[in-house]
Amino acid sequence: MSSRKTTENGSGMIAAERRRKIYEWALQRGSVSVSELAGALDVAENTIRYDLDALAREGKLVRSHGGAVVKEAGLPVPPYPQIRETNMLQKSWIASAAAQLLPESGCVFINAGSTTYQLVLRLQERHRIEIATNSPEIAIYLVSNTSVEVDLMGGRMVRDSLETDGSLSADALDKLYWDIAFVGLSAIDIDHGITSINLQCAALERQVMKDSRKVIGLCDSSKLGRFGRAKVGEVNLLDILITDNGAKPAVIEALEVRGVQVITAEPECAIDNTGDTD
Repeated sequence: MSSRKTTENGSGMIAAERRRKIYEWALQRGSVSVSELAGALDVAENTIRYDLDALAREGKLVRSHGGAVVKEAGLPVPPYPQIRETNMLQKSWIASAAAQLLPESGCVFINAGSTTYQLVLRLQERHRIEIATNSPEIAIYLVSNTSVEVDLMGGRMVRDSLETDGSLSADALDKLYWDIAFVGLSAIDIDHGITSINLQCAALERQVMKDSRKVIGLCDSSKLGRFGRAKVGEVNLLDILITDNGAKPAVIEALEVRGVQVITAEPECAIDNTGDTD
C-alpha cells in the first residue's frame, strides 16, 4: 500500500530510513550538502532541508549554509599544567600567523597562555603599541626585551595558569577599551561556547572581548570541541580564530556559520629564532 504515511515525494524511502542514511553519510564525511543529498536520494531539496532540520532538532547535526555538519559532543579540557607545554610546534605556527595581524600602533590586550607568549616573542621594533596583559610572565618579557608600554592587570594569581584574575583591576577595566585583543583560549565548543579554567578569569576575558574592536582567538586544534568549568561567552564573541591544520573541516564550517573567520596556520607560517620549545 502506498500512502504519505509510509513514503515521501515518491522516492519509495520512508523518512526515518532516509534520515538514517543522511546521518550515516554525515558521520563518514563530517558534513553534507542539500544539493548532493537531493540528487543521491532522488528527492526535492525542500525535503532534504526538512530532514536536516529534523536531525538538528534531534541533536545529531548542526545546520550550516547549504547543508549541515556533524554535531560533536564536547569533552572536558584537561588540567592546564598537563597541556601548557603540549603542541608547542602548532602553537608556534599559530603565533606566527597572529603576529601578521599585530597593528603597528594602538592599544592591544594579550592574555596569559603558552600560545600568547609565543606571540609576544614575535614582536618587532615597528610595533609601537601599548599592551595590557594579565600575565606576569608576558609583562616581564616585554619590559625586559622591547620598548612597548606595558600595563599588568592586578589581581589574585592563579597557580595553574600563572596569570592574575584581574580582580584588582575591575574599576580600570570598566574604563578601558582596546583596538585589538589576542586571547589564548582554554577551550571552545559549539554547544558550550568559549570557556576558561577559572571563573574570575572567564569574567576578565569576557569583558575584554566585549570592549575590543577586534577579537582574535588563538587555539590549537586539541582544544576544539572541549569545554572548561567557566563560560566566557558564545563563539561569536570572536571575530577571528587562528588554529592549526589539525582542525576538523566540520568544526571550522560550524564556526564560520556563526560568523567567525577561521585561519588555519600552516608550518610555513612559522619563523626561525623565536625561542620555541619543541
